[in-house]
Amino acid sequence: GIEPVTELAAAGGLACDDGILVDEYCRTRADGVYAVGDCTRHPNGIYGRQLRLESVHNALEQAKTAAAGICGEPIAYNQVPWFWSDQYDLKLQIAGLAEGHDQMVMRGDPAARSFACFYLAGGRLLAVDAVNSPREFMLAKPLIAAGATPPAQALADPDVSLKEL
Repeated sequence: GIEPVTELAAAGGLACDDGILVDEYCRTRADGVYAVGDCTRHPNGIYGRQLRLESVHNALEQAKTAAAGICGEPIAYNQVPWFWSDQYDLKLQIAGLAEGHDQMVMRGDPAARSFACFYLAGGRLLAVDAVNSPREFMLAKPLIAAGATPPAQALADPDVSLKEL
């Protein structure tokens, strides 16, 4: 995961650069050869750049994308990355990538062990880190995918439903 094993792919002539390079259909540059999971570097239209993700969700969804392509029904893989971790009584859920943010907005109270941190760049919602806040996690994903620019004060206000944004 953290360091992609690409020696076999490179020896087979596949292009590699911090992962096996694939397109949005999980195809390599070699005809009929697909790659999925932690070892791939793929384009992501939401962030406008190449990503290599170490996550179960990414591996599962890329596998579905590759299978659809192999079956002659290609579907592009372009999703909001998400991750989770259970730490004792805390559930951390992350949607999106906060890299490059210029503003962080907190909703909830860390002392209450239930809160969300929203990350924005130029007003655009990039990511959310949700701790024991599954609602914020779930509702932020489509906002991130849509490139939404929700007002920071609305994100911070627990009385404002994210569905309204």
